[in-house]
Amino acid sequence: MRHWLFMAVAILTEVAGTLAMKYGAHHDTRTAGLAVMYVMLVLSYTTLALAVKRIPLAVAYGAWESLGLVLITLCSAWLFAESLNLTKVVAIAVIITGIVLLEHGTEEAPRRPGEGGHHAA
Repeated sequence: MRHWLFMAVAILTEVAGTLAMKYGAHHDTRTAGLAVMYVMLVLSYTTLALAVKRIPLAVAYGAWESLGLVLITLCSAWLFAESLNLTKVVAIAVIITGIVLLEHGTEEAPRRPGEGGHHAA
């Protein structure tokens, strides 16, 4: 369960970094926006690396990019008045469906020796 928390932090920090980049580009806070972006993206990749210790890479990367894209699209419409038309809403639904299907179709890999659990003597 802890790895899914890392995954959530990775997604949210990616979104925060991208939004900071956009905000900084349109205001007099370009340097501050870029600084926040870099910090958030370092945190994002760090927590993504922790998440993929237990979450299959295809699922983790797919969720990170896709849910990040969905959240950035929604936040951009809200914060920056970017368009959110029917085509984008349908695309978001397709993305979320794809993530659910990818997770549903992924089997958990067996644990390797030394990854916790009980070991044969």
